Amino acid sequence: MEKSNEYRRGVMGVTSLARTMNPEIGSYQEHFINESFGFSVRLSNGAINMSREVAQDYEAQRSSVTSDRVEKVANTYRKI
Repeated sequence: MEKSNEYRRGVMGVTSLARTMNPEIGSYQEHFINESFGFSVRLSNGAINMSREVAQDYEAQRSSVTSDRVEKVANTYRKI
C-alpha cells in the first residue's frame, strides 16, 4: 500500500463521523491507497476502510455523505 495525502480532509472527516457511530474507532493517524484503490486508514487503535468517493464527496459537499455511507465505513473497523 502507498501512503497518501489525497482527500486528507475528507478521510479525517468521514473517520470522525464513523466514530460517532462506533465509539471504539480511534483517532486518525494516516491513510494509504489500498489494492481496490480506496483508502485504508490507520487509527490510533486499529484501521478502517473507505472508498475514495466518500472522502471526495465529504470534501466537495459534506451533506452528500449520508449516514448509510458512514455506517458502511464504521462497519469496516478492525482493532489492531
